[in-house]
Amino acid sequence: MEPGPPAPLLHALRAVSEWLDATATPAAIIGGVAASILGRPRLTEDIDVLVLLEPGDWSGFLAAGRQLGFTPRMDDALDFARSSRVLLVSHQPSGVRVDVVLGAMPLEEEIVRGAAKVEVAGVAIPLPSPESIVLMKAIAQRARDIADIEGVIETHDHLDLDWVRDRLAEFGRALGRSDLLDEFDRVITRIRRPAPFGGPAA
Repeated sequence: MEPGPPAPLLHALRAVSEWLDATATPAAIIGGVAASILGRPRLTEDIDVLVLLEPGDWSGFLAAGRQLGFTPRMDDALDFARSSRVLLVSHQPSGVRVDVVLGAMPLEEEIVRGAAKVEVAGVAIPLPSPESIVLMKAIAQRARDIADIEGVIETHDHLDLDWVRDRLAEFGRALGRSDLLDEFDRVITRIRRPAPFGGPAA
């Protein structure tokens, strides 16, 4: 993001980073924040973070978060997390909502293991690879996700799109969704379509 995230979001990102460090939790910031940093900047008002935690550690993780100003957005947050694998909290000092995705699939573990700390406006946060963001956005397939894919691909010249296709094909087969890969290839074709008469790309 240029010049950096809005102050409330940056405040919350710093607290999320402290929470992850305090609990030694493997994680990656995903969603709109990651897409904005790795691709085309866009407005986002909340934070999505993918973490790797055993279910028995969820309660302690939430308790540690409370010490840093994170409070559940519902009374039965842990029960909801057990059914949805998403822990819904808010960072009270900044008012920013944080969705903690409790990873369980091998693909989610691969995404987190491939993350690296990146400094954003003085805050070190774990970011997934650009390929991982493209993959997650290709799975979601909303209009803003397609725009995020375009932004990341336009920003990075040497993406391993074969890795994205392989993982997307595996995920599509598991869900019976061959359209995931088909739609992704249509997006790539549109982005890389040669401009007529040697002009700028469409």
